[in-house]
Amino acid sequence: MKAAGDAKAKLAPATVGYGRAMIDLNVNRDLYNSKLEWRQQPNVQGVSDKTLSVVEFIGADFVPIGVYMNYAMHPINFYLAGVVSADFPGEASRAIEDHFDGKTVAIFTQGTSGDQNPMLKENFLTTARNGGENETEKIGAPPAPPPSAAPNFNPATAGSSLKEVPEENLAGYRKAVARTGADVTMMGTLIAEKTLYLMRNDIHPVAEARIWGGQQDFTCPGRDRMDTDNPVRENAMPPYKDGADVNLKVSLVRIGDIYFTAVNGEVYTNIGLKLKQNAPSNKVIISTLTNGGANSGYIYSDDAYSHLSFQVIGSRLKPGCAENKIVNAALDLMNKSTN
Repeated sequence: MKAAGDAKAKLAPATVGYGRAMIDLNVNRDLYNSKLEWRQQPNVQGVSDKTLSVVEFIGADFVPIGVYMNYAMHPINFYLAGVVSADFPGEASRAIEDHFDGKTVAIFTQGTSGDQNPMLKENFLTTARNGGENETEKIGAPPAPPPSAAPNFNPATAGSSLKEVPEENLAGYRKAVARTGADVTMMGTLIAEKTLYLMRNDIHPVAEARIWGGQQDFTCPGRDRMDTDNPVRENAMPPYKDGADVNLKVSLVRIGDIYFTAVNGEVYTNIGLKLKQNAPSNKVIISTLTNGGANSGYIYSDDAYSHLSFQVIGSRLKPGCAENKIVNAALDLMNKSTN
């Protein structure tokens, strides 16, 4: 309540505008590889939405009050590495706020990134932490086999099993942390610089814009895995039983002709692309993991139901429901916002 009160007390006139650009930083991560295995690896032939969406709110002094950025890519460069980091979203926001001398609030939201990883993500950090490869990288050498999943592997709690880095591995680990940090800074800086380019050259803000908001809640049939004692991570279809319904939520805030759409789970790319293709405006932003958390796991698209990736087989959603309900709910809210 205090935050809302403080914000209301600081109300000031502003203009608002939208812009977008393409940035080639993400890559589809559902790969059916040459060994006929499903793995979480870069799939450069897979679908990706490479749209960076930017919304600016400019004050009467022409200094931005706020900058909103949205891009579809998981911020997981330091995953299971023992490093706490805001990753590339934090770097992008920090770069924008520093550029405007701390007078601007920069916010980053995650787009439809359920099947999207950073294209330039490397494994050397986790490898170094776990005690391997304190030597120079070899190009063209046969890759190591993927690690087998430990029983009861749970991505949400996997970090709790991390142990202290052994003394003999610290040098390689610190080098890997620095290399990963440089990559993260590069990604965030590129997003920030493209944002600034849009603000300087492409966005044409308006002084008046009608604001509307709404939300729809709905359910889809759920399923529960039956292999909890020894769960398979990927490349196999686990047994399921009927489970509790999955509670999904679609939200919309419309400012002028800009549609801020939100889903309370991690959504696959093709769901977002389908919504954008059918929306009444080309100024559509889709943020995920927004307004609470769905009891679904990943929200895979209809075309991905047969993927034996960990996202799909770990999802509580039965196939054939979520995609159309999410798209239809968002379109219904968009139509209601015109009344």
